[in-house]
Amino acid sequence: MRFTRTLATAAAVAAATVLSITTATAQPGPTQSGSVSAGAPVDRQHASVMHFGYDGKKTYTSPVLDAADPKANDAANWLPKALVSEARSSGSLIASGTSFLCTLWVGEVVADGLDGIKGGTSEDCSGGFRTQWTNAQFAEDNGGWHRVTGSMVGPRTNRQHNDTTFAVYCNNPPKTGRHNYRLEARGYAIANDGTEVSGYLQYGKASSWTCV
Repeated sequence: MRFTRTLATAAAVAAATVLSITTATAQPGPTQSGSVSAGAPVDRQHASVMHFGYDGKKTYTSPVLDAADPKANDAANWLPKALVSEARSSGSLIASGTSFLCTLWVGEVVADGLDGIKGGTSEDCSGGFRTQWTNAQFAEDNGGWHRVTGSMVGPRTNRQHNDTTFAVYCNNPPKTGRHNYRLEARGYAIANDGTEVSGYLQYGKASSWTCV
């Protein structure tokens, strides 16, 4: 069994890259098991990105953006500058205050050996948070987007940086034909005051794969 890749259409890439809060999520469908592991950094030139934060009273969330645009990667362009400045000034001092900032990148789906596909998330948090993690699922476009895995929970950490890899294998159950796939993920963090904050469900860029 092997994978060959073809490029998704421009329309599919655009639809998977720039989203808003009103975008519909993939509908439930048959699911198969996936795996989660600590991962390598996401290719941010082929990723979506969003920012979310908390100032002790309110939560803030940016739109989902195309990380290929340098302006998209700077939270100061999308969230209150006072929040961003306070969160960044505390650096890795986890115990300082309750204001924090997180940025999540969701990568493009790529081959995982000869019999699977994988996608990654990369989350950076700074400021007054206790722990951070990501959840993700794979979706397939086969006459409409539908999930092919359930929600997979990534490892939690109190560190500022967290890379996670999510994987699924096409032979469980067997799949044939070429389809577009994407990783759908959400970032989470818990503030020092116990408030849990999350971003929107964001979609990584779609890519097309053939399982032979």
